[in-house]
Amino acid sequence: MQKVLKIAVFALLLFLLIYFTVLVAWKIRAQAEVEPIAYSKRGGTALVITGAAARIVQEAALLETLHKNGWLSDICFISGTSSGAINTVMLNGILENKFSWNRYTSLLFSLHNQDVFTRMGRSLPVNIVPLENLLMKVVNDSLCYTNIGDLPIKSSISVSAVDIVPPFATTYRLSNVKINNESNPAYNLVETLLASTAIPILFPPANFNESFGLPNSSFVDGGVSDDHIPYEAVLQFEKYRGMGVDTLIIVSRKSDTRQQLRNEVENFGNTDSRTIDKLGRWIDNLAANGFIKSMKEIQQKYPDLAARTYVYIPDFDENFALLDFTEMKHQYDVTASWSETHKPVPLNQYLDEIARTEIKHPE
Repeated sequence: MQKVLKIAVFALLLFLLIYFTVLVAWKIRAQAEVEPIAYSKRGGTALVITGAAARIVQEAALLETLHKNGWLSDICFISGTSSGAINTVMLNGILENKFSWNRYTSLLFSLHNQDVFTRMGRSLPVNIVPLENLLMKVVNDSLCYTNIGDLPIKSSISVSAVDIVPPFATTYRLSNVKINNESNPAYNLVETLLASTAIPILFPPANFNESFGLPNSSFVDGGVSDDHIPYEAVLQFEKYRGMGVDTLIIVSRKSDTRQQLRNEVENFGNTDSRTIDKLGRWIDNLAANGFIKSMKEIQQKYPDLAARTYVYIPDFDENFALLDFTEMKHQYDVTASWSETHKPVPLNQYLDEIARTEIKHPE
């Protein structure tokens, strides 16, 4: 009996060793950093669009201003995550003249919470059938995009795999060109958007009917792990084409403090403290400090790219809830008004201004 028990324990330990070795290998494969490269040839503008949830309309207003002012005239690559992934797809359609800014903003202005999710009582996750139907109507029917390969501009959408023990999220950047191992033009575009926008715990995780080599997992918001600013895809794109970009523009919405985000999530249907704890990393990444940390990483690890990077993040007095889709037009108007008098700021200048503010007003 003892011999059988020893064999069983040994077999279990061997299985766990192999299992975790494979997980680590997957993580290294998916999240290996791109080594800095000094490109002798550069061209084009790359655009990075972060997650924004109900503040998607703020990013839309900024993108419209960039487009009208000629900043996107030489666009060569777009990388988006979460609602930034939706804006990535819509910008593809606008630049291809399949959609107009007026039509897109009118669609956003008409949104209400029930057009995105429904909820019975306090149960989580919410029901996102309305969002799925909306995406199919706009992406499939209006834009006639079925797969990620249908996007006319080279693009990437970030997702996170989470069905792994112990729990950690692995980032995958799904592109319509082969910038990495996981990219494939045949990914279903609506499935990809549902995965990228799936706020952990609050929204249900998504699955791919055809995963093209991705792990057998469920997928959530691409900003859960490394891609709250999804610039790594730009580095992969540069390496893929063997040429750097002239300009990188980071577009995001007005940032919050960590406590503001915690308070909002707590008020999202009386979410309890245990849920808040599980959402901790997502909250940290979306908070202002999370964005600043990521921008400092670009500056420190990729100084050549940082010198060509601009930041476009609105800064106004009004606050809009991250999870409330009821004030879309007002958000747009406030952001558009701000953008009329503000241009993208060089990343290094932006971080210098942040540093001076921190010195004057230490926490």
